[in-house]
Order: sequence, then C-alpha cells, then structure tokens
Amino acid sequence: MIFVIVGSQKFPFDRLIREMDRLKEAGVIQDEVVAQIGTSAYEPKHLKWTRFMDKSDFDAAIASCDLLVTHAGEGSIMTGLLKGKKVIAVPRYARFGEHVSDHQLEIARALAKQRCIVNVEDIGQLENAILTIGRAGAILTIGRAGLVPYQSGNDSVIRLLRDFIGD
Repeated sequence: MIFVIVGSQKFPFDRLIREMDRLKEAGVIQDEVVAQIGTSAYEPKHLKWTRFMDKSDFDAAIASCDLLVTHAGEGSIMTGLLKGKKVIAVPRYARFGEHVSDHQLEIARALAKQRCIVNVEDIGQLENAILTIGRAGAILTIGRAGLVPYQSGNDSVIRLLRDFIGD
C-alpha cells in the first residue's frame, strides 16, 4: 500500500494529490493508495482518501504502507523514516500557495543528500521516483533505490555529553 500524506496545514496541496490520482488512473501505480488530503480542493477519483485522520488510523496506515509519499514536512518524513519506510518527499512551494516559504525544499534536499529519502522537486518526476523506489509488496532494495537507512545522531550527542560531564 502507498500512503500519501499532505499534513494538517491550512494550505492545500492539490499538485501532489492530482498527480497521484493521475498515476493511479493511468495504471502506473497498481497498488492500493490511501491519501490524507487535508485542505486540498481536489478530491481524487482513483484513490481512497480522507481529509484528516485520527492518530490511531494514521499510525495504522504508516505501519502497513510499503511506500510513503509525503509533503516535505519534517514530522511526516521523520515518522516514515523512524518506522523504516521508503519515503518520497514532495516539497510544498510558496509560489503555488502551498506554504508561506520554501523551507520544505531545504528539508527534502538535506535528507536526500544523506540518501535517506527520494526528493521530488518537480511533480513531473514523481512517476519515475515511484518506479525507481519500487512498488508496494517489494522488499526495500536499498541499492536499487540508492537509499540508506536513516541514522539518528542522538547516540553521538549523548556520548559527547557523557564524555564532557565525565559520566
């Protein structure tokens, strides 16, 4: 299953929802797609969707998805990574009225540079990203998608602090 998240912002993200709907209709995506569309005006015709989810439904969708396609919000991306999911992030852009700034672009670029996620800056590249990262049901092929598991820096920071205070 592919889980699509646009977050709970007041801004719509029609670009992402339209493209996922188009890819499903065209048969590019064969898998089930569940989308949390938030305040998007576009209502998909080929995806299972809801505007918002309660925490238990959201957690269940994250747990059962094989691929997470999300806006490039830090919380959404990190939720997927910490659950070991393959993540494609599509940044929201201010010029399209999707956010107040392009800070999501910076987040997506930083995590893509670490090879933890696939960053899709141009919505026209989403199809290729989905096909490259693999379809639902496939085991994560890290080499094929070029992804590496996310490594938190928390342990390093804790070690440094313990060394500093002499614990």
